[in-house]
Amino acid sequence: MKLYDSHTHLNTDPLFEDRRSFMRSFIAAGGRGLVNSWANESYNLHGIQIAQAAKSEFPGCIVTTTLGRHPESCGEWLLSLQDIPQKMQEIKNLYLNNSSSVVAIGECGIDLHYPDASSTLDIQKALFLAHCDLARELDLPLVIHSRDAFTETFEILKNYPDLTMYFHCRGYGPDEYKILNDEFWMLNSKLFIGFCGNVTYKNAEALRETLKIVSLTQLLLETDAPYLSPQVVRWTTNHPANVKYIYAFVSEFLNISVESFAQQVETNFHSLYRLWMY
Repeated sequence: MKLYDSHTHLNTDPLFEDRRSFMRSFIAAGGRGLVNSWANESYNLHGIQIAQAAKSEFPGCIVTTTLGRHPESCGEWLLSLQDIPQKMQEIKNLYLNNSSSVVAIGECGIDLHYPDASSTLDIQKALFLAHCDLARELDLPLVIHSRDAFTETFEILKNYPDLTMYFHCRGYGPDEYKILNDEFWMLNSKLFIGFCGNVTYKNAEALRETLKIVSLTQLLLETDAPYLSPQVVRWTTNHPANVKYIYAFVSEFLNISVESFAQQVETNFHSLYRLWMY
């Protein structure tokens, strides 16, 4: 059975130093493809480094990366409105110089989870818009991080119905999914939804209610490692091999054989990231 981790972070601490060991564990578990994603200059460069090295180190596994700036950049890394054009040009240049390793723009979006996040909302919106524009310019999928900010995220995305969109680490309930589905997928079949290890948590009923109604042709699984370890290994450092637990949980929850479910996820992974040549 082939497993795919559609969004992970081997390019960040605490995984980067032991990335080769984590890759070997992933492949031993059945891993055949993963996409690293993150948030600032060093992590973007690490993602490219891992993808390029994997071509010779792990030739049987698809290893690619995305490029972007996380919305937390606006607070944690003190990104200003004036910085955005330069930062986006840097991302564009990275892509142009490493296009064979890069499959999407992001993760990017709006995050209002923390109490002081609203103070950076204007900057977050501007940064998200810039990512959307770049994804359109480069004709790349957009990897979206949206937390406690569905309305703000959706109002921007309505202007980009032509983009292929991946809502990673799905954090909203059925109502929000239906809004997205009606606006985008019903028009162009370019909407994908990712579920992480938190779908296995006891208090994640809203996520599982969404999982029930997401089309199988839209569904992807991811670890978002090192975060959100599945319940069976919760409170340990997450890593890509743990995606096997998410496959097992979701296929059982949906009452689908894990083998046929894995085949559908494989198709979706290749479709989102345009990896048909692999």
